[in-house]
Amino acid sequence: MTVDNSANNETPNYAFSIRFNPEILRIISYVGLIIILLVGAILTATLVDVDPETTAIYKLFGFNHACNWLDHEPSRTVSAMLLPLWEVPFLLYVIFNFLRIQDAYREHKAPQYVYIVSAIFLPIEILLTVWFRMVFVWNPEVSFLNHYLPYMGFQFLLFLVAFENVLYFYAMKALPFKNSRSIALGYLLVLFVLTTVYTIVGLSVALGNPILDLVNDEGQRLLFRSLTNLYTVLVVPIPLIVSVLELRRSPNHKLSFE
Repeated sequence: MTVDNSANNETPNYAFSIRFNPEILRIISYVGLIIILLVGAILTATLVDVDPETTAIYKLFGFNHACNWLDHEPSRTVSAMLLPLWEVPFLLYVIFNFLRIQDAYREHKAPQYVYIVSAIFLPIEILLTVWFRMVFVWNPEVSFLNHYLPYMGFQFLLFLVAFENVLYFYAMKALPFKNSRSIALGYLLVLFVLTTVYTIVGLSVALGNPILDLVNDEGQRLLFRSLTNLYTVLVVPIPLIVSVLELRRSPNHKLSFE
């Protein structure tokens, strides 16, 4: 940090700059999300006095999702208080990720279509990030549909970020496995299919017209649980690992305030 106070009768002009990699923000946000879920799971197991087979989610799906760890007091209040551990760094990440792409475009390192896509995605990603907190406003026991909609937005958000990153990292020749386009497209395709299936099934249940009989058909329930487990792997550990790898190999970016 530097201070310019050459004119003694004027307020000093502070100039501040820092170098960092935006991926550190995503790592922090994912660690924060994991902490929220762990705390919620511990509180639910030790302090929540609710029969897990009587919850609205269990009655609708035939099993409890991980979000059940966040739905009942005192876990609900504590988890809501911890939400900024994920929300703030992830919000900063989507903003600085866009700025990183914008700089790459201006320096002719990334094509125009990557910049246009990221510019379109940015306001959507910001809104979906801050709206996720609505899961704590609407209790699933009161209105599962209202509770599920912000989670559906969260799923859409993670796909947009993944799509945007594949475009950017491919343009920068920084995808894993020697910038493998086929692996990246395969990942996006599987993620898109799982996100779509997860959303359609969940929304149909929330609207009261389920397309799968998850409560009575054990085979369909097992299939859907397997898909949700695979989805979780695609949206949590894989992006976290990619961020760690990217943190080690890509340059830091300078942020200045003058």
